[in-house]
Formats: sequence, structure tokens, C-alpha cells
Amino acid sequence: MRRRIILSLFFFLFIYFNLKSQDSKAYLSPNIEFLWKSAPILSTPESVYYCKNHNVLFVSNINGNPLVKDNNGFISTLTPEGNILELKWVTGLNAPKGMAVHNDRLYVADINRIAEIDIVSKAIVKFYVIKGAIFLNDIEIDKNGDIYVSDMNAKSIYKISGSKIERWIISKKISNPNGLSISNGFLFVGTSDRILKIQIKDKSISDYLLNTGNIDGLIYFGIDHIIYSDWEGRIYFTGLGKESMKVIDTSALKINAADIGFIKEKGIILVPTFFDNRIMAYRLKMLQNGEQ
Repeated sequence: MRRRIILSLFFFLFIYFNLKSQDSKAYLSPNIEFLWKSAPILSTPESVYYCKNHNVLFVSNINGNPLVKDNNGFISTLTPEGNILELKWVTGLNAPKGMAVHNDRLYVADINRIAEIDIVSKAIVKFYVIKGAIFLNDIEIDKNGDIYVSDMNAKSIYKISGSKIERWIISKKISNPNGLSISNGFLFVGTSDRILKIQIKDKSISDYLLNTGNIDGLIYFGIDHIIYSDWEGRIYFTGLGKESMKVIDTSALKINAADIGFIKEKGIILVPTFFDNRIMAYRLKMLQNGEQ
């Protein structure tokens, strides 16, 4: 009897730890290939941006509380293979988040202001302080050089055009706006439960994709293709008229997926892991099979 109880206990423990081990593994779709992970020496990396002209990755490091103006934030540079070039390429920021590049200038959202950084000289040349901004998050720049910035805590999108700064749109429909992406005259906005499509000319808002969960990063590319992430660690791929397909899930490992980047020519998704303090890279294999 005692032997039977012991064997039953061992069997139970075997099943329990086996299931626990499965729960703690990352999920990768058959369409995803893991490529590399950087050294874990970044400091709460929130966003990663691939600059094609300089063939470099820019990474924003909050290095503290995302809402505190503590002058601790910095930008790192990495090679496209994940090697760290300069850990503190530019300092003097508070809690840097979303980034975009235009005319050799890197623009960075930093709580209530936008930093403009000269890429060649590695110097902050200007701050655009946005009156009324609370939690600036992501940035997109259109072909005219106009800058759009989401304010996650104010249901707003701001616009910077030259020296003019305005609250471009405010709406109850824009709930916790985060990731931004521009294509064909439309601004795509990731929110707390959907992707919105805003026509830039007349600011009309329509739903593009529903039931997405809380979106962080958002990349629109090709013919109606979107990659988006949620902060907990899940990344999805979708196209117009198609269901969202989960391609990566590291939430069981407590590895986040913040404001993702994308190397379009190679189909490489770049994931800032926030508290995990590194960048991870994956290839979306379906793009090599004609899904453009």
C-alpha cells in the first residue's frame, strides 16, 4: 500500500513538473524562425527602430520609471545581427520610447517632449515640448516630414509640422493609443482593443481590426499586412480580411514584447523585451514564400 502511494506521488509530481515546464516555454509559430538575442545589458528597452540608411538598430532605454523625468534614459545602437555598438550612444533623456527617422534625424518620444537627435554628430539638437502631453509613446513620420505622436493617457494624437505643434486629433474612440504606422494616406493606430484607421486628409476614423487586445508595437507593410505586439509578450501577423495569427508568445517566460521594429527586406521582427533587458530577433518565414 505504501509503495503504491509513493509511486502515485512520483507519478503526480512527474505530470505536474512536465506541465509546468511546458507552460514556461515560448511559443513560436511554424512560420517563425528565431535568429538571435542581444546581451542582456540594456536597461528596460522600450522600442527598437531599424535605420536602413545607416544599417543600424536604435534602441530606447527607459532605465527607470516610464513616467518620471529623471534624466536616466538613453539610446543604444546595435548591429542588425544583435551586437551592441554603443550602449549609451546618446544620453540626457528621461524615459525614451517610440522612435522614427527622417533626413538623418532620429526623433524620440520622451514623456511630454520629442527629442530630435542628429545621427551623424550623436547630439540632441532640439526638444519639442508638447503642452498638455501626459504619456507620449510612439512616433510616425509621413513623406512630408510631419511627425505624429500618440499620447497614451490623453486619447490624443499630436502633430509636429515644422515649428508648429498641435493636438491633431482627440477622440473617445482612441482609447490608450500606442503603436502608430503610416501607409497610403492613412495613420494606423493601435489602441487598447483594436486597430484604428485614420484618414490623414480629413481625420475620419474607422475600425480596421477588432479584438486585438492591448497593442504596443504596430508595423504596417506590403499589401494590407500588419504585425502587432502586446506588452505581455505576444506578437501577431494579419492582413485585411484575415484573422490575426499569433506567431510569437513569450508571456509564459515573463518576457515582454514592447514597441517592435521590422527589417522589411529580410522579414525580421525585432522585439524589445523591456524587463528582460535585451532585443530578440525572429524571421517571419512566410514572407520568403511570397506573402508580401
